[in-house]
Amino acid sequence: MSKWEELLAAEREVARCRAEVYQSSSRIEMLTSALRGSSSWDRSAAMTFLRLFPGDVLKLLEELVEYSLSQGWAADAREVIRAARNDGILGKLNEIVLDLLAEADSDDYLRLADMLAYVGAWETLSKLVDRACSSNDPEIREVGQDFRESYVGMLPT
Repeated sequence: MSKWEELLAAEREVARCRAEVYQSSSRIEMLTSALRGSSSWDRSAAMTFLRLFPGDVLKLLEELVEYSLSQGWAADAREVIRAARNDGILGKLNEIVLDLLAEADSDDYLRLADMLAYVGAWETLSKLVDRACSSNDPEIREVGQDFRESYVGMLPT
C-alpha cells in the first residue's frame, strides 16, 4: 500500500469515527472531557470536531472563550467560535465576555478583542472597547484605543 493510500484509509477511518461521535448520545460529555483534559491531543481533536460540527459550540462556549485567552489555544478557539457564529452564539458570547472583563488584565482585553473581531461580534467588541477606554489602567486603555481606531467603521455607536 502506498503512503497516499495509507493516508486515504486513515482519513476514511477518522471520518467514520467522527460520524460515530456525532451520533453518540454522550457527545457533549466526551467533548467537555476532552476540552478540560490535560492531553493536548484530546483538546485538539475536540476543537477540530467542533469546527467541523459547530452545533454543540453554544453548550461549550464558556470553555472555548477561556481557551481564547490562552496563548497556545487562542487561534483554535477563535476558529471554533467563528464556525458556529450565529445570533444565539453572539448573545451568549456577549454575556461571557462582559463577565470576564471584571477581572481581566490588558492581555485578556487584547485576546478577547482579537477573538471578537475575528468572529465579527461587533456589538460586544464595541462594549469591550468602551470599557477599555474608560479603564484606569493605561495598558487596557491602549487596547481600547487601538481597537477603536482599527475598527472605526465596524463598531456600532
